[in-house]
Amino acid sequence: MKEILYTDFKGIDGVISSLINNDSMLQKAMRRSTLYKFWAKVVGKPFDEKSKPHGMIGGTTMVVACENAAVVQELTLRKRQIIKKYAPYVKTLKIELKDIVFDAKKWENTEN
Repeated sequence: MKEILYTDFKGIDGVISSLINNDSMLQKAMRRSTLYKFWAKVVGKPFDEKSKPHGMIGGTTMVVACENAAVVQELTLRKRQIIKKYAPYVKTLKIELKDIVFDAKKWENTEN
């Protein structure tokens, strides 16, 4: 009969936590993903439906996809206010957000 040896099993949560803590790129991706989730709260209606975070450039500049040029213009005028509203989230997530670039070319219509 085969002897079964029991080890210290962390469970799936422990394994995932261990993976995240040991991978700096995964940590960065998780922080950025969390930052993007606050976009709707920061910009409010109607801009939360007409724009969405698309990515980061160099870790300090957020790229935001916008539905059209009018949205780009309006958000560009509000850029300082948006960065200021993002400040508490950025501080908590330990991300340095210095600039936001708005781009209508990045927009993809997801309603089709």
